[in-house]
Amino acid sequence: MKNIFISDKELNNYGETNTFSDKADSLLSHQKENWGLVEKNFRNLDSVKIKNIDFDNFKFKIQFNPSRITSTSAKVDKKSIENRVCFLCKDNLPETQKGIKYQDDYVILINPFPVFKQHLTISHIQHIPQKIDSTFKDMLQLSFDLKDNFFVFYNGPKCGASAPDHFHFQAGQKKSTPIENFYNGLLLNYGEEVYTNNITKIYSVNHSITKFIFFKSSDKNELVNLFNTILNVIKIQQGLASEPMINIFTFFDNSQWKVFLYLREKHRPKQYFANDDTQLLISPASVDLAGLCVTPREDDFNRVTKEDLKDICSQVLMNTDKFEKIIRNISKYLSDKNEKVRF
Repeated sequence: MKNIFISDKELNNYGETNTFSDKADSLLSHQKENWGLVEKNFRNLDSVKIKNIDFDNFKFKIQFNPSRITSTSAKVDKKSIENRVCFLCKDNLPETQKGIKYQDDYVILINPFPVFKQHLTISHIQHIPQKIDSTFKDMLQLSFDLKDNFFVFYNGPKCGASAPDHFHFQAGQKKSTPIENFYNGLLLNYGEEVYTNNITKIYSVNHSITKFIFFKSSDKNELVNLFNTILNVIKIQQGLASEPMINIFTFFDNSQWKVFLYLREKHRPKQYFANDDTQLLISPASVDLAGLCVTPREDDFNRVTKEDLKDICSQVLMNTDKFEKIIRNISKYLSDKNEKVRF
């Protein structure tokens, strides 16, 4: 069986290994030196085009990044998944791809098709499906261990994961997305308190371009319990046995986790499937919803407008009526549960 893990001793030749953030930086240096595709694609990030589209208290950064065409155009239907080799299984990785062992179940890899100057894929050692309810605690621990330089994100199996058959997170360079800079203003101007105690606060945000549930907590176990409770409420309201359509974005700073939960209506907007000049090859996932919209074709980068983004977000995010009903049910459930605990 292939050994994909790189030792701290070897990583020390490329940088520090004191923290997982250090190790990830050193791994990137190693992979740039030993894997031509990584060196080329990370170097190409220096010349990607960026433009900004402003909204009230938020903005989108549009990135023209041709290396992302494979991910954006990935076929994720059941038949296509069954007919391709899993590119995250360790025995299928290129010989030049190495990773860092994380806990007992994961490997930290450099994403060879980066959106950020530091871009990681953290995949499970086993070939198990993308499913968050039993792994959210791992996501929080990962964001803590990578807190110096990275945020962590999760794309649900039906809304952005290009490998829905193999469980994985991704991590990107902190301060690379608009949501990190704008979330306080969004909370102040559009946020409504859903639940609060001395440790944890939960808000809903319903803005013209974005909607999400926001968690802030210093207690990992309580955050996991509340997240899974809310996920259950959503599943019950939608009559689902499986995971709802969601994207998650999280980071740890100032001794707290910040978690953004995006509720989805569909995977891809109608513009993605258009057969005329209205086509835009934009397939929103966590990073796009966080305000960094990736376009692998230059024509789409040049043509996409503020109105296009509003229309795309209105299609892929849960509509306002459903979102507000879910928020009311969550608030009622948590309030009732809290009363039972108190008395």
